[in-house]
Amino acid sequence: MVASTTAVVHEVGDSQGWIIGNIDYSQWASTKNFHVNDILVFNYNNKYHNVMQVSKQEYESCTITNPIATFNTGKDSITLQAYGDYYYVCGNPGHCQIGQKFHINIVGTSSQGSASVVASPLCFMLLITIIAILEFCFFLTF
Repeated sequence: MVASTTAVVHEVGDSQGWIIGNIDYSQWASTKNFHVNDILVFNYNNKYHNVMQVSKQEYESCTITNPIATFNTGKDSITLQAYGDYYYVCGNPGHCQIGQKFHINIVGTSSQGSASVVASPLCFMLLITIIAILEFCFFLTF
């Protein structure tokens, strides 16, 4: 069975968006399945919030000194491009400390991984065919 190749768009915080208040973003993230090529959409008022991708240490301490990436348009789309851990926080003072942050971990099969699994037998057959043609040409020349 081949996994779907369609990326899933996840609106962070669902209809409430990326705000401070009654949203538990860790709980929100725990109810989702994230895969390579999925897209996180952050909707927020950029006068009051931003999005920062940070290290695990910065995430845990809410002390952001060297973010991996910063987004501040108010409608940011971030494609999850690789397996591993991703940590997101709001970088405005105090927001991370009161819960405007979440962590996700991408494991398992991605749509790209599925395509590779499907393509592998085809690539092997192509390689065997090329080798056979080269051997045939070699024997014709001698």
